Amino acid sequence: MGDLSASGTSKQALQERIHYSFSDQALLTRALTHRSASLTMQGKHMERLEFLGDAVLGLVISEILHGRFPDSPEGELSRMRSALVRKEGLLKVAKAWQLIPHLIVGDSERTKRGIKSPSIAANAVEALIGAVFEDGGWESARKVVQTAWASMLIDIDRVDTRDAKSRLQELTQANGWGLPVYELVDHGVGISPRFEARCSVQEKAAGRGFGERKKQAEIEAAEQAWRELKR
Repeated sequence: MGDLSASGTSKQALQERIHYSFSDQALLTRALTHRSASLTMQGKHMERLEFLGDAVLGLVISEILHGRFPDSPEGELSRMRSALVRKEGLLKVAKAWQLIPHLIVGDSERTKRGIKSPSIAANAVEALIGAVFEDGGWESARKVVQTAWASMLIDIDRVDTRDAKSRLQELTQANGWGLPVYELVDHGVGISPRFEARCSVQEKAAGRGFGERKKQAEIEAAEQAWRELKR
């Protein structure tokens, strides 16, 4: 398990990196606790906070983009938002917050280097945003997101905001390879990550992806396939 519960100093350092100090420290602990570590404590893990944080993150980013790009159409704003809130962005924030050593997971999810699935760290970022919202309200959550995503917001209007599935489809069609085919495997409730996606192009395996959601797994598989086929 992570060292958060054992070290007040560790707690304080993490909160300094997040730029928020919790009034309710139990919320912080819950946001960092994966279900694999709390099988006997119903509701004491990150999933409900993750659900809340996902919605808060999307709204904060939407508000920022809406104000920053008053002349951009809805479709372009949606693509920019998607590029900012997808797994890659969440993992950048998790790295900046040095989050992995603090995650509280069961032995089945822990490795010598940290955790088996990066998805847990991405989910924990959303859970922490949800916890900040629950603890301190909208303005506190908005400030946390605005600070954490500041570098990614720079020149976002010039970044290729197409998701990996769109980019892969354009690549395969441009080369006459037909459409990518995705095969999804559901490993079941309680397994993290739950979904595994396998992407094939011209009946040949091209990429694999994992995620807590189907779309997340498919996008990761498409990203891997796109990189392989671009070589």
